[in-house]
Amino acid sequence: MQQKEVNLPEYNQSIWTNAIEASVIALVVLVPIVFYPRCITLFIPPKEAVMQVLVLLALMFWGLKMISIEEIKFTSSPLNFPALSFIAICILSLIWSNSFFISLKELPLFLAGPLLYFVIINNINNQRQINRILNILLIVGGLFGIYGILQYNEIDFSFWIRNIGRQQVFGLFGNVNYFAEYLIVPLPIAVSLFFASQNKFKKILLLIAILAMATSLIATFTRGSYLGFGASLIFMFFLFLISRGKSFIKENKKIFIIVLVVIIMITFLFVVTSPLNKSGTIISKIKSRISVTQLTQSFSFSMRMAIWKYTTLMIKDNPLLGSGIGTFKYNSLRYQAKFFNQGQNRSLYPHGFAGKAHNEYLQLWAEIGIIGLIIFIWLIISYFNYGLRFIKRVKNRYKQGVIIGLMGAVVAVLFDGIFGFPLHLPATVILFWLALALTMVIIKIEVDAEENNITKKNSSEKAKGEKDNNISLFKPLLYLGIILLTIFLCITVVRPFIARTYWYSGNKELEVKDVNKAIKMYEEALKWDPYLGEVSYQMGKILQNRRIYNIALEYFEKAEKYVDHPDLPQDLATIYLRKNLFDKAVVKLKQVISYQKNEKSMLPLYNQLGSIYFRQKNYKQAEIAFKNALKIDSNFVNSHYGLASVYLQQSRSEEALQELQKVIELAPDSQLAKNAQEIIQKIAQEKLKASPTETDN
Repeated sequence: MQQKEVNLPEYNQSIWTNAIEASVIALVVLVPIVFYPRCITLFIPPKEAVMQVLVLLALMFWGLKMISIEEIKFTSSPLNFPALSFIAICILSLIWSNSFFISLKELPLFLAGPLLYFVIINNINNQRQINRILNILLIVGGLFGIYGILQYNEIDFSFWIRNIGRQQVFGLFGNVNYFAEYLIVPLPIAVSLFFASQNKFKKILLLIAILAMATSLIATFTRGSYLGFGASLIFMFFLFLISRGKSFIKENKKIFIIVLVVIIMITFLFVVTSPLNKSGTIISKIKSRISVTQLTQSFSFSMRMAIWKYTTLMIKDNPLLGSGIGTFKYNSLRYQAKFFNQGQNRSLYPHGFAGKAHNEYLQLWAEIGIIGLIIFIWLIISYFNYGLRFIKRVKNRYKQGVIIGLMGAVVAVLFDGIFGFPLHLPATVILFWLALALTMVIIKIEVDAEENNITKKNSSEKAKGEKDNNISLFKPLLYLGIILLTIFLCITVVRPFIARTYWYSGNKELEVKDVNKAIKMYEEALKWDPYLGEVSYQMGKILQNRRIYNIALEYFEKAEKYVDHPDLPQDLATIYLRKNLFDKAVVKLKQVISYQKNEKSMLPLYNQLGSIYFRQKNYKQAEIAFKNALKIDSNFVNSHYGLASVYLQQSRSEEALQELQKVIELAPDSQLAKNAQEIIQKIAQEKLKASPTETDN
């Protein structure tokens, strides 16, 4: 970097640059590692909090650096405008979001990556910095690979040893899929650097890291990540061929022969029956996971198909702008209900709650509309267009290998995003945007060095001419303002994490039946995060159980704004009925019915709905509700009795008699049958009284 003459010593500039680099390295190291056992949940919220705080610190150091050198400048990049546009659409989506505060809480997760991108391209500007960051990334990835192997062999910390199964190899991510979606980023980089490096010792270390990470990736049995890594290998192979030609194959002929032999052996193990692939072995597990038959018939595939289909319903309702960033989870149950109410979908697809669409592109479209999706695609196309155009111009083989590895990592994430949600996982988000930024930085260093120096010189001279009139006069205030703003923002983004620690404590108090302490913990949680709907719901449940219905209703109605809990409509309907708020109860009861897993569980709910309509003297709707129940089970006695009551109120005595006879036939010894018999007798007596009158006439 060209230094300009300023009154401040050069050392001050290096302090901020080193602080920024340290922040980036801290992101690479801490975000994958951090967890907190006394939090709900113990992995993702702490990682999100650490990620957001470190990105804010990096931004603070960048701001302090610009004040220190009295120069405000931004490095040009082909991704600047797409990245800024992505930030803009995410922020603007708050305006039309169907849940403003949910979108506001989710916004930092989506902004952290692109903001980190701008920090890196403006401050990481030499190869030594890049090498340090990548070396640390590969060390962390390699250690995670080794840890994954230990987990597979049941060697783990005692406080979270799980039963043998797919959840066993989860690293420090709490879920095998999340772990796999992390590994697919450092793994392609390690593979590329293995082929690019001339240092034998480094090759050995890279090979160890590759084998460790690849083994752990295999042991996760995550198909989407298999696809992502496989696609990245093919992509990188062609890039090496394009950049080096046939010499690449000649130089690595022995390695390719070994790889080919390994592929043949693995194929043999999968195809030919042997003790190595018998039931229970890792080979048999992988074979079952990648089998087309197993794939199409598995629960997870059917579940994903259902999620994708009702995500398209979300898109149809808001195709242009989406429903707001981060709102998929809030809308999920309602659109699942809408989808299941179509045709035979309820019986064809499994029921469940999905917080993510398991397809990044569909979810982006649903949340920020086709405009947001196009902006993201524009960003990716710009990245590959720039990288592929300039990769041949990078003469240094090692740097070329770094670029290929970074681009391979991006490919892996993009392919994994077809079936998963890697861009919603803090560790993967950081590495994805890191890969984008470092690719731009390396190409800038190699290809545009002279042009950049001229630009920097001109901008420096311009800034120098203006600094006395602007920055230097307000430097202390600017320092203080940036630091205070950063502290405020750090506290703001950490609040949801702190709230979740109190939520955890409240749950622990409930386990030991100390309800009063649990209430205090939940109230404290809501002080830190008033929009934590799950805690508002739990407070409502506690108060409902204590029969404090008015306050319980307040908590339930507050929870409804921030979470669509599957049991919440039923609880609201129950309290509305107690307060004789029948219209509100009807709305919630209909929602309860639509949320049911199967038709059988709808049966008593339709009957209850019919009874409410009957009490409102809305006999037409009551008749429909009772008949809906009888469509599910024609022998449901309560609905026959309810339908008879409706007919009697409408003076449809013959139809009422048929329903009453059905009640007696189905449950002859029940109280309803006795009531039905009495009603039949009354109808008969009324007919006898009416008969002489008709004769006289």
